[in-house]
Amino acid sequence: MKEIDSGAKSKKLSRGYLFQRGKNYYVRFKIKGKQFCKVLQDDKGEPVTEYRKAEKAKEKLLAPYSLRDKQDLTEQILASIKSDDEKILVAAKEADNILNPALTFSKAWETYLNNQKRPQSGDRTLKDYEGYFNKFYTWIKENKPALLRLKDITEETASEYSIYLKRSKLSAGSFNKNRDFLKIFFHYLKDKTKIELNPFEGITRIKDEPKSRRELTQDEIKVILERAEGDLKLLLGLGVFTGLRFGDCCTLQWHEINLAEGVIRRIANKTGGKALTIGITDILLNKLRETPTRDRKGYLFPALAEKYNDVNKRPMITRVIQEHFKACGIRTQKEGTGEGSKKRAVLEVGFHSLRHSYISILAKQGISQNVLVKLAGHSSKMSEHYTHIQPEEAHAISQNAFKGFLISPAPATITVQPITEPTEAEKRIVKALEYVRTAGITEADKQNLLNILEPVI
Repeated sequence: MKEIDSGAKSKKLSRGYLFQRGKNYYVRFKIKGKQFCKVLQDDKGEPVTEYRKAEKAKEKLLAPYSLRDKQDLTEQILASIKSDDEKILVAAKEADNILNPALTFSKAWETYLNNQKRPQSGDRTLKDYEGYFNKFYTWIKENKPALLRLKDITEETASEYSIYLKRSKLSAGSFNKNRDFLKIFFHYLKDKTKIELNPFEGITRIKDEPKSRRELTQDEIKVILERAEGDLKLLLGLGVFTGLRFGDCCTLQWHEINLAEGVIRRIANKTGGKALTIGITDILLNKLRETPTRDRKGYLFPALAEKYNDVNKRPMITRVIQEHFKACGIRTQKEGTGEGSKKRAVLEVGFHSLRHSYISILAKQGISQNVLVKLAGHSSKMSEHYTHIQPEEAHAISQNAFKGFLISPAPATITVQPITEPTEAEKRIVKALEYVRTAGITEADKQNLLNILEPVI
């Protein structure tokens, strides 16, 4: 071992001794009387064998210990420890990602359903949620195919999707439902997705002002019923003569209809609870009896139920109803809003207007508030407790309220808009739809074509 002094081969430094053992240089130093000896290494971790490089390596090694301020020394040591901890955490996360990969989109919905901490939503709500998820997943596959795992979804991606929803001309309520679900979805899958920040947390809801649909006049009701055909005629009839909500009408099943007693027993999608008992007027009974007994099973409207149960196809039914109202000369949007104006369309007349009309017609017949609440399925704990409607009473109420309702003919014209014939372009689209429905192509190709064509009309 050689010690290098200030003269020939030995030199005492300000702190510590530099010495050589074999080809490698070492430094010996003391801290609080305790002696240390360390081999000197360069930036690559190789032993230092040259004196000048050894001096630099020694200064670098002893730099933390040369601090006079003990607080500075403590902070530097803690920072060093923290840096090492962060490296360990990063390594642990990388190892965890290998052993427990983050959740993929393909398994996301099933994982959400199996999460015991999620809100215990009803079947109807879960079907809607699944539709919102599928809409988002489809958008990801088409626009961000490289994103395979939920942890890849950033705030920027969430913002892009929200812009897409807004440009899809969704109502404020529909936009908020999509946004609220995705926020809930990512929140309850946080551990599985391995995300630190919910990407939809910062997406704000659109201000949704409550909109009240106006009731229809008796002349308007006559026109929309007499000019409708097939399932649309029966669907509108249900809305008028039972007051059931849109979803309940679309998904009504034959086992809920008792033609012998003249009543419908239905648990409302929106409110749940006990089944409503609603009388069926003879006008509607006769229409329902047109279906052969052997066919009275499953959904009353299988095709409509299939579309309604898919939240992304539901607007197809709404568009058909709105176009029918317009063809009957009924203005559906509030004046000064929608197409041709600079304001968002405010719906004034829709399927829900039939429900308002039903309640109004019964109220004019002197039906008590408690009975109305029970028939309409509104939430009222007091009326539910004290009001009990027997089948014969429900049928009598409906029969009396709508007695002679459609005896007089419908007027040739009504309210605001004139009746318009379909354009040639619209007629061609209808023909194309009919061809696609019967064409000899795969169901998948057929559905893709229908999805493209149906929103046009």
